[in-house]
Amino acid sequence: MGICKDILSRSNAKLNKRFPDFFLETLLLYVVIPKRIKFFQLGRYSSSSEQRFRQNFSKEFDWASFNRELSKEILTGKRKAVAIDPSFISKSGKETPHIGRGWSGCHDKAMRGLEILGVALIDADKKDCVSLYAVQTPNSKTLEMTK
Repeated sequence: MGICKDILSRSNAKLNKRFPDFFLETLLLYVVIPKRIKFFQLGRYSSSSEQRFRQNFSKEFDWASFNRELSKEILTGKRKAVAIDPSFISKSGKETPHIGRGWSGCHDKAMRGLEILGVALIDADKKDCVSLYAVQTPNSKTLEMTK
């Protein structure tokens, strides 16, 4: 928690005065809450309202910069490498944004669901890793609209 608070205080981003407290509270709740985490559970297990979590999660935050600074604090070894990890989540809902067909390595075929690409920094000396960024692959309909 101390490392995260220090990184947020050094951040160049324009953050609300209360954002660091919100950020640390949310991290703690992610560790404490069992099973799926939704805004309702965040409000239930916290002294803050569900609406506070919804509003703060809708704001922009530079995760790549934060994670890069975090990696400087945690990954102190000399040998580092970048890892790329594509992941797939099967979904069947009609309202899920960017739902489409993605490659499932477990099933060795394209399936309906969500696909993300994660980029991480690995410290070979400490045998540790920090995720730098993850991006969701847009579905084919969205890709066609961007052409």
